[in-house]
Amino acid sequence: MKRWRALLFLALTVLLAPAGYAQDEETSLVDEVIARVNAGVIMRSAFESSQRDVLEELRKQGLKGEDLEKKFSEWKPRILDELINTQLLSQRAKDLSINVDAQVNQQLLRMMKENNCESLECLGQKMREANFDIDEVKRIMAENFSKDAVIGREVYGRVYQQLTEKEKRDAYEKNKSFFTEAGELTLSRVFIAFGKDEAKAKATAAEVLQQARGGAIEFGVLAERYSDDDLGKKSRGQIGTIKIPDLAPAVREAVEKAPVGAVTEPVRLDNGFYIFRVDARKEPRELSFDDESVQDAIGRYLVNLKSEKQIEEYLNKLRNEAFIEIDARYQFANAKVRSAQIKRVPYIEEKERKRLRKEEEKERKRKRKSGEVEADEVSSR
Repeated sequence: MKRWRALLFLALTVLLAPAGYAQDEETSLVDEVIARVNAGVIMRSAFESSQRDVLEELRKQGLKGEDLEKKFSEWKPRILDELINTQLLSQRAKDLSINVDAQVNQQLLRMMKENNCESLECLGQKMREANFDIDEVKRIMAENFSKDAVIGREVYGRVYQQLTEKEKRDAYEKNKSFFTEAGELTLSRVFIAFGKDEAKAKATAAEVLQQARGGAIEFGVLAERYSDDDLGKKSRGQIGTIKIPDLAPAVREAVEKAPVGAVTEPVRLDNGFYIFRVDARKEPRELSFDDESVQDAIGRYLVNLKSEKQIEEYLNKLRNEAFIEIDARYQFANAKVRSAQIKRVPYIEEKERKRLRKEEEKERKRKRKSGEVEADEVSSR
């Protein structure tokens, strides 16, 4: 059950969902609307669930006592702001005819695979066991995919179109180290296990090294003869091609600068001694500015760098154009979203007004029948 909760949480937080997803029975029974966003609503349960998620995350960061309370108080208005922003962006996605069904289905398939389910019924059952509603999860997924799509189209896309050639080239020159394709090595090795006598294993490794460097016996033959694992026996010790940064530190140190054909000193790892031979080498390659992957990386880097302000301006525009009404209990002083101030007329007061209007109408009808209205109008003239 714990594993399922962790997987579900990770799957959903990748989508940057601000709301929590679990609701206990008591919460659902006393749920209520705390904000209206155009035709949409935000429920108290969603807000409180999000609060629990934030509180748990702050505790994981080591916050306690007054520090925890202070940070949590700062987060409260941000939680409601984000829920409202998500509503606005989801509504905007409908205006733009954005359909995210494919992304939602792909995400559900991934979750099914992670949880050994062959059907949505199976996934739904596991969610129910963990106190989650699959329909609510799908709705939240759709909201967040829609939110990302709107921001991508309405903000990121416009920022990208405004990037200049100079900005891109400057970013490339300042970050050239990131645009280097890692070098690769093709390696073979002989593995001598420690066994019960490490000293003996070390002596065997020294003997193998001497023979390998002497050249009388091919390295692959030595791997077949001396290696204490299947790789040596079946593949003549051939590991294959590996990117240099992916090598274990001790191995990388031994082989990184070794020329092709070189045999390394025995490298001591956790389970034994390894003797490596460099079979082939591909040197690191600096990617050119015109490389497609470079252009893509530079574009994403600059867009992210420039978009924070534009995203906030876009959200502010959506908020200004929307009808947003927030329950007075949730109107935080430092929130970005402001509520429309609607004067509520108590039901009993409205009922009394209707009664008085009916009586006035009856009185006017009575006067018309008796001719009083005409007399009054003549005298007023």
